[in-house]
Amino acid sequence: MRRLLLTALLAVPVVLGAGGLAARRPAPAPGAPAALVAVGRERRIRDDDIAFYRRRIAGDPTGAIDLVKLGALLLQRARGTGDESDLAAAEASARRSLANRAVRNDAAWQLLAGALLGQHRFVEAREAAERLAALDPDDAPRRAVLGEIELELGHYPEADALFARLAPRRYTPALAPRYARWLELRGHAGEARRLLEWARDAAWRDEATPVDQRAWYELRLGELALRFGALDEARRRLDAGLALVPDDWHLLAARSRLALAQRDYRTAVELGDSSLARHLDPATLAAVGDARRADGDTAQAEQYYRAMEAATRGPGGGFHRAWYLALLDHDRRVPEVLAAVTKDLETRRDAYGYDLLAWALYKSGRIPEARRAAARALAWGTEEPQIRAHADSIAAAR
Repeated sequence: MRRLLLTALLAVPVVLGAGGLAARRPAPAPGAPAALVAVGRERRIRDDDIAFYRRRIAGDPTGAIDLVKLGALLLQRARGTGDESDLAAAEASARRSLANRAVRNDAAWQLLAGALLGQHRFVEAREAAERLAALDPDDAPRRAVLGEIELELGHYPEADALFARLAPRRYTPALAPRYARWLELRGHAGEARRLLEWARDAAWRDEATPVDQRAWYELRLGELALRFGALDEARRRLDAGLALVPDDWHLLAARSRLALAQRDYRTAVELGDSSLARHLDPATLAAVGDARRADGDTAQAEQYYRAMEAATRGPGGGFHRAWYLALLDHDRRVPEVLAAVTKDLETRRDAYGYDLLAWALYKSGRIPEARRAAARALAWGTEEPQIRAHADSIAAAR
């Protein structure tokens, strides 16, 4: 995946020229050197463990446990790097483990569900999660995984039933993030924030919590604050995350979007380019282009937009909604995006899917249909500002 995106970006040489992406060195956060040493140590241990289990599996390909351990490490690495090849390798490890041991191999089903979820293959992930939950119906974390996938598919009554039964146990680290996501989607963003704060504090109290997991909580809270316009809170959270993992591309991209919202365009470009140097994300390309345009550099902005268009032609995995939203926001390839989201809704009828459909119809000038889709997006009571802003624009259109 990274090779595909790199090829796409190299097709736009102006971005990579003087003052562009390749010419920039990532800007470390304050205190970054010590933090990078700690993070680097954890990554080296993880990569050494991956190499170790690959050697063991080569010597004994008929085992099951080592394959699960290898897959879990690959899945952990993929979450940090965005490398889809690691997701595919984690899936392959899970399937090989299940082929080697069909019974009493719950960990392989859990790994398979996680790898498929990471690839946005939600229907298949649901099948794996159902198999996992059926092996122990009383296991709350397994039910939470299934509930998360039901949310992604837009099966809200099923998700409601699952999470309602988990309410007494929501203040446990294994459940809290998924339960918070359910609260957020069902119109309770304040409760979601409080639960995430509890989980973040619990992670800090547990000395065994990896640094990148602690940083993830800051990212999650920072993005939530950013979406709801609490910019000072977003900055505090995202800067806290970057103090832990200064080179995390998710945090750098989110911090770039925050700088753009604060009209600090040069910081938005600098942080966005730092993120792109680590992971070539089309939505971040669009954000940096917006910052360039707002700062008066329309020529460079256009190069970023062209790079965004090229990069979105590369994905070999699942449907990437943030990428298509970026295309719509910049009036690029609207008919193609409309066709893609229409197909996606055949299996994934959630609020974000209907919002994307509404926005694509609006950009296509099909206002009555856009209004009907926007109503479907709002029907389940979400407080998501993006969905409501789109609905307001569509309602005001003539």
